[in-house]
Amino acid sequence: MSENITTTVHEGVGTITFDRPDRRNALSVAMLTDLSDALDAWAHDDAVAAVVITGGEDMFCAGLDLDLQSGFTEETRAVYSEACLRAYGALLDYRKPTIAAVGGPALGGGLDIAVFADIRIAAPNAVLGYAQIKFGLTPYFSPLWKIVGLSQAKLLTFSGDRIDADEALRIGLVDRLSAENGVVDAATALATSIAGTGTRSAVNNKEMARRSPAMDPISALTYETLAYREVIWHPDVVERITEAYRRIKDK
Repeated sequence: MSENITTTVHEGVGTITFDRPDRRNALSVAMLTDLSDALDAWAHDDAVAAVVITGGEDMFCAGLDLDLQSGFTEETRAVYSEACLRAYGALLDYRKPTIAAVGGPALGGGLDIAVFADIRIAAPNAVLGYAQIKFGLTPYFSPLWKIVGLSQAKLLTFSGDRIDADEALRIGLVDRLSAENGVVDAATALATSIAGTGTRSAVNNKEMARRSPAMDPISALTYETLAYREVIWHPDVVERITEAYRRIKDK
């Protein structure tokens, strides 16, 4: 049990919901630790094929808790940095697909969490930006620039200005917009679709997405061909293909 997040698992989808409404879901050491623990617990759990991370419909995450920031000591600053590195690193190299369901503000470290996820779905009320820039702090520039391109990443991180959901969609910072008050449902529906491919398939496809972008084209072609050759004879895959062929033949 956690005072900072709630977790559920249903139909192959693990959902992590930030639960600090009194602090606008702001990041604390405990909240980052709970996020990391939940991700670690599901990494090799076959009951979870995809993960949704959200703060609900009205507040994704306001970033670093200013009460924590204003009281930093040398020791607590180091502890916070380690908690950030663990949580962001877990997301960045997670072995299963992750989806950020962004309703309301996603600012600073909250936006980082969304960026480090594989896919971002935003509600019409979403507001995104690197508020810490206004205080003279630095952002995580990578992988942001790989998502939106160098120029847009510079615009966001040099200024710290906030953008709305439509602009975020236009520049590719988010992948889809949901209906009003429907961002969690939209993210869950997508995660359920991913889970429908099977946990093994989700892990294999995520592994390809993690590795191929760092390869030259021929190396990626070879790697992906070998990956296909590896799975094509797996009993589960053969069974599913045979069943699909049987359904088509019956029609």
